[in-house]
Amino acid sequence: MLQTWFTRLLFTASLLAFILILMGSYLRLSDAGLACPDFPGCNGRLFPTGTDLLAWSAMIHRYLAVAFSLFVVSLVIIAERMKSGPRYSWQLRLVLLLTLLQGWLGYLTVSMLLHPVVVTLHLLTAMLTLSLLWSVYLNATSKGAIYSERLPRINLRPWTIIAFILVCVQILLGGFTSSNYASLACPDLPTCQQQWLPAFDFSGIYQLLSQENVNYQNSQLNNQQSISVHLAHRYSAVIISVYILFLSLMATRKNTAVYRNAGLWLAFILILQMQLGIANILLLLPLPVTIAHTGGAALLLLALVYLHHLTRRSKVSIYTH
Repeated sequence: MLQTWFTRLLFTASLLAFILILMGSYLRLSDAGLACPDFPGCNGRLFPTGTDLLAWSAMIHRYLAVAFSLFVVSLVIIAERMKSGPRYSWQLRLVLLLTLLQGWLGYLTVSMLLHPVVVTLHLLTAMLTLSLLWSVYLNATSKGAIYSERLPRINLRPWTIIAFILVCVQILLGGFTSSNYASLACPDLPTCQQQWLPAFDFSGIYQLLSQENVNYQNSQLNNQQSISVHLAHRYSAVIISVYILFLSLMATRKNTAVYRNAGLWLAFILILQMQLGIANILLLLPLPVTIAHTGGAALLLLALVYLHHLTRRSKVSIYTH
């Protein structure tokens, strides 16, 4: 019974983490990051006054983050009481540590007036928290299942780990591009402001790190610096996409159905993510598409976590309904 509640709680926490990522994206893209300029309240109150949608969105996001923290604490406690809990305890403790770090970064996001580095780390920490929770969920649901077929031992695990790291790097570059308002620095494709290879200038990164008491709700980069940040994200997306497509091809070429399905899902999510990225530029950053692009990055990480989960097991678990 405790195992059942544990897995349900894991899934709920993972879903809530995904929702928080989407809400965080909405707050960032709708310029609601400083709608409540104090922390943890909003203008000295527990709830915003009036009908300010942005302020209410910011506070709902904060309260959901508190609820998520309680979920994580509950998971740690339940894991300690379960017979099979020790195998998950260290991972859940790491999730709790990441959650505390996330709360601190949330505070810094407001107190440092949306500093791009802090905002980007806030996004990456949320993605890592979701990925680790999903990994624990996959391991917990696999225990005690009916095994129907053995997986071949193949060497996909290091390839999957590298892909996960590369996607995290791409998330860092995407978050840094968005938080510096450089997403439309190159409004054309495949060129950038009608140039195939503009001059790069990354000196703005040093300026961001050295400035103090600056409101970053507007870009602090000049045009050339914004172009450089944007193109770093764009070019790395091409390289990483080729790598992940190659990984998905290796998975689909295996004789085991579960690997083929995992590879196909990975390729599908990647292609969808690429299309959303292109649509962001061509349609000038429509809010739903941009939020979906953030969600696509999270799904890409989850697909890689699932593929990594398969490489760690010698059997496939099939559940009956």
